[in-house]
Parts: sequence; structure tokens; C-alpha cells
Amino acid sequence: MFKVLIADDERRVVKMLKASIPWEKLDMELVEPAYNGIDALDITQKNNVDIVITDIRMPGMSGLDLCMELQNLNPNIQIIIISGFADFAYAQKAIQYRVLGYCLKPINYTEVINFLKIAANNLKKDIPINYDSLLESIENEDNELTYTLIEKMQLDPKIIYVASSVGCNNIIDKIDASLALKIGNRKYIYLSSNPIDKQAAYKIVTSKKSKTGIGIYPYAVDASELKSTISDTVIMSYHFFLTGKSDICERIIKSSATKKLFTRLNRALTLNNKEELKNILEEMMQIDCSTIFNISTAFKFYNFVYSSNLLGQIIDKEDRYLYSCEQLVTEYSSFSNMLNEMYSQLTQKNGTDYSMIKSCNSNFMSIIKYINANYEKDISLKSIADTLHMNPNYISQLFKKETGITYTQYLTDLRINKAKHLLQTTDLSINEVSEAVGFNDYFYFLKTFKKIVGITPGKFIN
Repeated sequence: MFKVLIADDERRVVKMLKASIPWEKLDMELVEPAYNGIDALDITQKNNVDIVITDIRMPGMSGLDLCMELQNLNPNIQIIIISGFADFAYAQKAIQYRVLGYCLKPINYTEVINFLKIAANNLKKDIPINYDSLLESIENEDNELTYTLIEKMQLDPKIIYVASSVGCNNIIDKIDASLALKIGNRKYIYLSSNPIDKQAAYKIVTSKKSKTGIGIYPYAVDASELKSTISDTVIMSYHFFLTGKSDICERIIKSSATKKLFTRLNRALTLNNKEELKNILEEMMQIDCSTIFNISTAFKFYNFVYSSNLLGQIIDKEDRYLYSCEQLVTEYSSFSNMLNEMYSQLTQKNGTDYSMIKSCNSNFMSIIKYINANYEKDISLKSIADTLHMNPNYISQLFKKETGITYTQYLTDLRINKAKHLLQTTDLSINEVSEAVGFNDYFYFLKTFKKIVGITPGKFIN
């Protein structure tokens, strides 16, 4: 948000300006007001104010003198002057200090809002060109800023072709794209004003031994559509999870059969019908699910099944859930493996009931030590259990008893706290910080950071 200072010795004017302008909608926040010129200069310096709305006549320092000092302090600062009719000629002198404009009293608030919008546009032009800014503007659907940055990156914001790759290094040159945005480990978004080279993309996936996926959006989009387009394209690039081999995808896989299957699944879970869930899994294991599922619906299917207790799991529900498609791929590698694992858990006899476990300090300390040493890796409850030769149910229950929170909460809080430290003490980009603390999806990191900290990483830095 841009910081705005209102400076006027009339408290009534300050109060009316505060109440009459939709500051949040303008992506602006007010700092404490000033009632004289000296305080206005001091508050501006202390708060890194971007925009100043000032009266022309104030005690201590006139508005005109304040304009001069503010320009010396920050040449990019945006200044809007308000004045009485008698001060109009005086206010015109402020033009030499590059004021944005002046408004006569009584104040026309529509006029003030228009000046504020111009000020915001001027400030956005000075935003440095970097990929973090572009990704954050896309995530926040700040179309105005996205347009500005796209144009600065020599792309046409009205005609943008989008592609995505997972499981390989940057392929921007091979597919003839203009811009590559890294959004995770070996995970990229590509933007271009020209169509993506599909032949080159096919050669890449057929030549890779490890599983690689490329998604190509079927047509060009406007910059205002980038958030949903990127989301769809990333889903396409994960189609290899469904096929079990490196793949290229040019459309979102959707099917009426999937909707019917979810209706049937929901009924089985609601009725706690273990036999029907078994039938569903058996049928799915016999068909080619890549024709009716995509990574998003596979992810939904996973969380649907694990929201029930039919698999004999007593793990805390929050620990059972996965929170990104990336976790699903890391955990199971393919949809077929996921179904086999579910079927195995469903048909095996119930083992030990860990819900009444007693605290074991040595075991708990081993778990905490392992998490703290490996939080930046793709660790899950299952991988920790395998490494420490423990049962996932046991770890989940022990964690809740010892800490009062779930394993998932602990790991997420740990990663976000580490991210805050890196953002404050290093020159790493937000994307690099995201990877460094164990998030392999840039957009998921942005959402999680904002949910826990209250602001985006970009605003946290500033």
C-alpha cells in the first residue's frame, strides 16, 4: 500500500478527508496526520510517505516551504495541495516544486480521488522491474500494475501466450518464449507475445528420462486474465501425474464422469460405506483416469477420501490433508500409486490404536530435531515416519499431545518464521526465499505467508 499523509491545521478538514476517501480500495493507507508544516516533514521522513495532501497555509512551515523540503527529501514524492480561493495564486507557485495539482476549498472529493489515482500511477512507474513484483501483482489481481510491468518487460499486455513446465530446467529458449518466471524447484511459467513452439515442447518431453510435464495454454490472453490462465496452465503441466510418464497437455481435462464419481464418492463417505469406497477404488484402478482427471481433481479426490476415517487413519485431520498439488506429486509420484496406497490402507487390518498413547520425550525430541534440520526439504508425515521408523499415526498423535498443535501447523509456522528472517536479513528474492524454506510453489507460499503474517512478502519487506 502507498502511504499517505494529510497535513492541515484545520482538524475538521483532516477528519473529512479521512472519512470521505476509499483509501483501502485505492491501495493506500493513512499515516498519522500533521497539523503544522514542521510535523508534516518529520512524519514524512519517519514513515517513508509516498503521497502528501497539504494545506497551503499552516503554522510553523508553510505548505509551499513544505513542498520544497519534500522534493529535496524525495524527488518522487507525490504532492497534492488544498487551498482557499484567496491562496490560489500562491498555490500556483508550487508548480515549480512539481506538485501534482491543487484543489480549492470546499473540497471536491472526486477531484482528490482522481489526483490520488494519478499519484498511484506515477509511483507505480517507479517500481523496479523484477519478477517478484510481477508475480505478486498477478496473484493480487492488480491489473494496472501487471499491465505496467508487462509493458516494461517488452511484452504486449493484450496478447500473451502462456506455458508452464515442471520437472526440468528453464526451457525459455527452446520453446521460443520471451519471459521465464520461476515458481518453484524446476518449475517455470513462460510468457510470450508470440505462440509457443509446440514442436520443441514435444521434443523436450519425449527426450526426458525423469518425469517432465509441459502445459501450453491454447490461445493468447489479456494480462488481466493471467492469474486464472497461469493456474490452468500449471494444472496442465502436471498431467504426467495422471499418465505416469512425461507428457505435454494443451487443455484442462474435464469430464462429466468425474462429477458422477464425486457424487458417488461423497455418498459412500457420508454413509461411512467402506465396501462402496473399495468398489470405487477398484473400478478406478482398472480404467485410464488420465482421460477424466487432472491434477486438481486428483488433489480434490485425495482430500475427500482422507477426510473420512475409512482408511483406518487416526491421524489428525489437518495432518491428513495435503495443501498443494506439489505435495501430491512428491508423496505418490503418480495417480496410480496414490490409488494403490489408498486401496492398501483400506483393505489392511486395523493396527495399533495410537489415540491413547503416552508421551515419550525421546521420540518427540527426535521428531522435532528432524523437522528443524529438514524443514526446507519436501518432508511429509509419511517421509518422517519412514526415516525415523515410526508410524505416521503415532507421530501425529504424539505431536498434538506434546505441542497442542498439529504437525502441519508446526511445520508451516516454522517455514514462515524462517522466511521472515531471510526476507529481513538477506538480499534473496521472494522466490528464492520461498524455495529456501521448503515451499515448492510460489503462489502457495504467497497465500500462506499472507494468511499467517497478514501481509504479502513484498509488503513485509517494505
